Amino acid sequence: MNKVNIVLFSDTVYDLNGVSRFLNDFAEIKSDNKFTIITSTKKTAFSQKENIYNTKPYFKISMPFYSELDLVFPNPFKMAKRLKQLSPNLIHISTPGPVGLIGSFLAKIYKIPKAGIYHTDFPEYIFKNTNSKLCREISKRYLRFFYRNFDAIFVRSDEYKKIVINDLKIDKSKLFTLKAGIDTKKFSPSFRDKNIWCNYRIKTDTLKFLYVGRVTKEKNIKFLIELFKEISLLGKPIELIIVGNGEFLKYKEELKKYSINFLGVKQAEELSKIYASCDVFIFPSTTDTLGQVVLEAMCSGLPVIVTNEGGPKGFVTFSNSGIVLDIKDKKGWLDSIIKLYEDRNLQNIYSQNAKTFMLDNDIKNSYEDFFMKNSLLC
Repeated sequence: MNKVNIVLFSDTVYDLNGVSRFLNDFAEIKSDNKFTIITSTKKTAFSQKENIYNTKPYFKISMPFYSELDLVFPNPFKMAKRLKQLSPNLIHISTPGPVGLIGSFLAKIYKIPKAGIYHTDFPEYIFKNTNSKLCREISKRYLRFFYRNFDAIFVRSDEYKKIVINDLKIDKSKLFTLKAGIDTKKFSPSFRDKNIWCNYRIKTDTLKFLYVGRVTKEKNIKFLIELFKEISLLGKPIELIIVGNGEFLKYKEELKKYSINFLGVKQAEELSKIYASCDVFIFPSTTDTLGQVVLEAMCSGLPVIVTNEGGPKGFVTFSNSGIVLDIKDKKGWLDSIIKLYEDRNLQNIYSQNAKTFMLDNDIKNSYEDFFMKNSLLC
């Protein structure tokens, strides 16, 4: 494989989300290939890296319907100058925001091949937050416009190929699946430490179900809360641990009586310990293209419960590491929670299968797969 020099443009690099963690993990890998990220943000959730070029935006606003992300207005001239200095043979666009638009425009100006990564299902996020089919259709039309002249589109899971073909009207010959991967050194059962629950005033001897991600409507957090309200009425020693930020955090105090615990945003080793010190991961989202947090949970040795929509179900089904359910089947979710509470042997089987599956899903394998497939485009 010839050496590849890729410059990736992204609107989300220092945000607290799976895409940002994925890109920062990529940026830490050393190889013969060259990988540089260009972004524009005032956020600082991750440490600065020499191969991430961050130009200060002129100004920013919160993204409509998705307030956790910023819409920034960057300096295109500084980005163009840096791009010329880097002289890539391929431009990658990670997000369809202002930074991605600039990257796409510069690729056209300098006649550099461009590819994209479809990280986020914005049409469904917008629909979940607005219940507006019109808003969903407008976002689909925008994405079709944005991606129409790309040489290739990478999706995060095979589940999303059909969605991208239908929603974006992309020819399937241009589609690639980017191998899933996380930094497996950061997530492991070895981080398990039941004493951490004392710090949060949570009982140490209960079965703990964990959710990690945005605590927002489009992630079906209301559904999750209602599930565990019903579970609490059964009087069993079961807790729900919620890690993340978002609109439902305001109910933190009143939900404690149902053994629902909001811990807020957690990072680094503290997050690793929380994963490994819980017993089951539960993820009711139907709009995730991959579900980075699901892979982190599996790497930590947790059985998982996910929906039958989106990217995570493929990993869970293939590895037999948990349970896949229809989001409309509330009884099925309740029964599965109780089943995993009562059957510790089943827990252990799912846990072992999850750990085995993740042996081949280190971020380095994803990185190598990424460059191998991109070398075909240069």
